[in-house]
Amino acid sequence: MIGEDFTRALRAGFTLVTVTTGEEGRARQLIDLACESLGLRTTYWASSADVSMRAALEAGAADAEVQVFLDPGPFLGDPQVIRLLREVGLGARRAIVVLLGSSVDLPADLERETAALDLPLPTREELSALLQLIPPDERRGWDLGAFSRAAAGLTMSEASRAFALARAERDAGDALKRVIAQKRRALKKSATLELVEDDIPLADVGGLDVLKGWLASRVVAYSDEARAYGLPEPRGMLLCGVQGCGKSHASKAAATVLGLPLVRLDFAAVFSAPSPEQALRDGLRAVTAIAPAVLWVDEIEKGLGGGSAGMLEAHQVRVFGSFLTWLQERTAPVFVAATANDVEHLPPELARRGRFDEVFFVDLPSPTEREDILALTLRRRGRRADGISLATVAKPLDHFSGAELEQVVSSALFRAFSQKRELLEEDLKIAAREIVPLATLYEEKIQALRAWGRARARKASADRRVLDLFDS
Repeated sequence: MIGEDFTRALRAGFTLVTVTTGEEGRARQLIDLACESLGLRTTYWASSADVSMRAALEAGAADAEVQVFLDPGPFLGDPQVIRLLREVGLGARRAIVVLLGSSVDLPADLERETAALDLPLPTREELSALLQLIPPDERRGWDLGAFSRAAAGLTMSEASRAFALARAERDAGDALKRVIAQKRRALKKSATLELVEDDIPLADVGGLDVLKGWLASRVVAYSDEARAYGLPEPRGMLLCGVQGCGKSHASKAAATVLGLPLVRLDFAAVFSAPSPEQALRDGLRAVTAIAPAVLWVDEIEKGLGGGSAGMLEAHQVRVFGSFLTWLQERTAPVFVAATANDVEHLPPELARRGRFDEVFFVDLPSPTEREDILALTLRRRGRRADGISLATVAKPLDHFSGAELEQVVSSALFRAFSQKRELLEEDLKIAAREIVPLATLYEEKIQALRAWGRARARKASADRRVLDLFDS
């Protein structure tokens, strides 16, 4: 809790503290309580005050007083303000200063003299306490545990509004749906996170039998029996391999089989934010609050790679370091499902054991897997394969990815429908001949990718009949 961290920071001798949060009211309440426990008073400054921030810092604090500056961001470009804050941090001034805002960016050399604190999102216990304030007759039939889990990831004010809307529902199930809907809206406002609602069972993933078996074995890890047995909660998986072969599809299926919500982290949105580091911290903090959950990071190399370490910009290096630290040290039950196509730009530190449980290589599908993918695609389109030998169609399509096989089915269906007849085997064969697969266009790249996979990852499929097309 921020109150405990704040107390420890003051007792450790820090005289300059930053508190980053969008929940000003909650933060002020916790700071006031912490200061009261230490016998200190709090005074607050805002930009609307008659006294400027510089003048307030120059005046210093009275005995047993903590100065809290609200939303100081616009004033941190003033060299004189930074100089005064440096003197506070070094103990050259009789003052204890707190900088409180949604974003507090200090110069790197000043950060070393600062205790930087983040206000975490409300815990399940805090949300349960908030629920207890609702009159019992207005929450009749509510499972408080389910409601606190549904509200996890919301701020206290967002949770209050969600519960207020839920009180209008007579049915407990409808009330719970209201809370979930509010969380969905809150995450949509996030610059970095998206709640993905695709419900994809493992049976809808073609091939990848080793990967699917590994996922199925992890389902039990979230039970009370598993914890009593000493099983650790799964940390996640990194899926590398050929583009269009089902990595993203498998990541979505992971959430379904584990029975957890799926949240997508968008690194493009992280880097487009005014403060990428803060955007990442906010996103990871929200995911941690939602946990247990699956965090899906698609094409992670585009967010954390992009070239050699020396070519990365300073903010990229900081974001990369923060994400690696979180991957290694996270204690919340967040299962990370990351995918990568371009392994040349994949930072080697990312695949180190401890950050993921397993690194899988997803190759082009084998003949049997190609047949399965064709059959699954037809079923999803509501079509039967009567009179069609899918094995015959699949056999020569060595270079085809799963996505390209789906395109074969779509093109064949368009052909049959335009002629107002049922699908024929010949339609599939004609459609296949009209597609030039990426593996044909980029033979050297696929060859290098497979060489990487053989040396550094576990095969996602047990079928050894995958033809290594590029070995001579």
